[in-house]
Order: sequence, then C-alpha cells, then structure tokens
Amino acid sequence: MKKILSVIMIACVCFALASCGSSTLSGEPATFYNSDKSFSVELPSSGEDSWVINEASDNDILNVTDAGETVNIQIQCLSKSKARPVATDLEGYQDHVMDTTFADVFSGASLSDADIDVPDFIINSTSGSFTAKKKAEGLAIFMESEKCYYTYLILTAEGAYDANKKALMQSVMSLKELTEIP
Repeated sequence: MKKILSVIMIACVCFALASCGSSTLSGEPATFYNSDKSFSVELPSSGEDSWVINEASDNDILNVTDAGETVNIQIQCLSKSKARPVATDLEGYQDHVMDTTFADVFSGASLSDADIDVPDFIINSTSGSFTAKKKAEGLAIFMESEKCYYTYLILTAEGAYDANKKALMQSVMSLKELTEIP
C-alpha cells in the first residue's frame, strides 16, 4: 500500500511540476524539519503558505513542494545502523535508494555527473542531474556523514531549476544534522 501511495504522489508531483511555469523562489529563509527532527533545512519563504509539507512521508523524509508547484524537494536521512543490512558504503546506499525509496523518480533516468557543494559535516558525496518523467528536471545528491546517509532530491518543472539554482544550492548548504540518530 505504501508503494502504491508513493507512486501516486510522485506521479502527481511530476505532473504538477511539468505543467507549471518556472516561478522564482524568494523570501527570507525558513527552517523545515523532518518528522523525526533529525535534520533541518532552510528554504526561501515569502510567508506561511510558501511551502506545502507532505505529511504522508516517512519520518526520515522531508518532502516539501513550493506553493507554485514548480519545485519539490525530498530529503531522506537514514542512519548507518539502519542502512547496514542494505548498504555498507555511499555507493551501496545510492544503489539501494535508487532501486527502492525513489525508484519511480529514477525509473528510466540516468544521472549525469554534477559538481555540487555540500555542508561541512558531510564526509563523502556524489551527485547527478537528470530529466525525470513529464519533462521534470532533477538533481540528486547522495551524502554521507559520520552517522547517516542522506539523499537530497530536487525535482523542478522544466526551466525552474535554472531560475532557482542559487536558492536551491543555498538550501543544500543549509542542511543540518540535529539529533542523535537511532
């Protein structure tokens, strides 16, 4: 059931992203947390309704979409202890996430290397851009800290990535590991 819900949500996001123009993100930084409050990220916000949080996401995922439905950001934090059965290093984690959690996003997509700056607490990272279903542009950043693996997934309507690149890269750099991870 969770898989079906995930497929439907991703398809809706891709459709919404592909059908909208490339609005520009603006406003003062606002802090957003995943349900577990294990990490935070700052996103430009012009008010209380600037971003819509998908409350149906797992506790280790923050899934937010801007009010104009042109940018969707999904961040997953998975502790290394929880990841151990499926991944022992960043490459294994990336393969696992692309085949399971975000399989629908990466279905038929191939990553092109991208050079992305990451926060100082990250000890290893890899990133790539891609074109997703319904002409949505994407950027995936896979990161490793001492305690966790992170996926920072950005999906935008065609043209919205370039229009918002500075704000999106600032959001990546604002990622903070907050609490002790189980």
